[in-house]
Amino acid sequence: MKVLLSLLLCLFLGQPSPARAEQPRELTATVFPVWIILKEVAKDVPGVNVNLLLPAGSGCPHDYAMTPNDRRRLAKADVLVMNGLGLEGFLGYGSKRNSLLKPGASVIIAAQDISGILPAEGSCSHSHSGHGKEARSANPHIFAAPSMMAQMARSIVSQLASLDAANADCYRANGAEIVDRLETLAAECRNSGEKLKARAVIAQHNIFDYLARDMGLHVEAHIQPHDGQEPSARGMLDLVHLIRSKNVAAVLTEPQYPARTGRTLAAETGIPCITLDPAANGPDGLSSPLDWYEKIMRENLRTLEQALGTR
Repeated sequence: MKVLLSLLLCLFLGQPSPARAEQPRELTATVFPVWIILKEVAKDVPGVNVNLLLPAGSGCPHDYAMTPNDRRRLAKADVLVMNGLGLEGFLGYGSKRNSLLKPGASVIIAAQDISGILPAEGSCSHSHSGHGKEARSANPHIFAAPSMMAQMARSIVSQLASLDAANADCYRANGAEIVDRLETLAAECRNSGEKLKARAVIAQHNIFDYLARDMGLHVEAHIQPHDGQEPSARGMLDLVHLIRSKNVAAVLTEPQYPARTGRTLAAETGIPCITLDPAANGPDGLSSPLDWYEKIMRENLRTLEQALGTR
């Protein structure tokens, strides 16, 4: 009888029934680096599930095409959390993207209101739609620098707290710890950069531009100024000349792409070719993704110090 009266009261007062109120909210991150933050921000928040749309091993989804399973997962999301700087071109924009979501679903842009966004400079084929929303001619690889990840965390926390006021304190408490750890890691990046003897590098593409800026490195060129497009023979000769004229000290490659061209340039010019992990993808099933991110970034710092030397 009590359950029946409760259901009747919910019906007449326009409130959700107890059974519906207990259903978890589905928070879905589009890509692995966004999931790292979302997973930690929503840790121990009651009634919330955190999901990842694209497989953890996908890497930067510049040429990704959605599968039927992706569409089904997306249609279940109550809140979609995305990078928002053109990285999710596979979703489309505006009404096209919204048509993939269920009615009433919310969208959080992790890059909203964060500062220090770099231009794409032609190295990624993203178009533009304005600062603070979906700036699609910006460099979207903010996740590869802890300082920018800290800003992402603040943005996600602020927007989640506004959408889910009942759990706002929990989001904010988790967020404060995450930001503190990421800012500590960002300080380590700056300190490591100050110790480096050499600073001129070339990189596979613009994924390390934010990290380079924080560490005081000078990225003199990108091997692939357009996604997946290898340099021509003339382009290779130009890169060899640039390496020699600018005293470039290392070639930076990444696990997502073959390092063949980078190794060829390094062999031709006598400089090291090193691999840094931008954390664009990662292993499945991480229970503490921030621990994993910190480990990866600190390994990057050690690799750079060994290749470029320290004072």
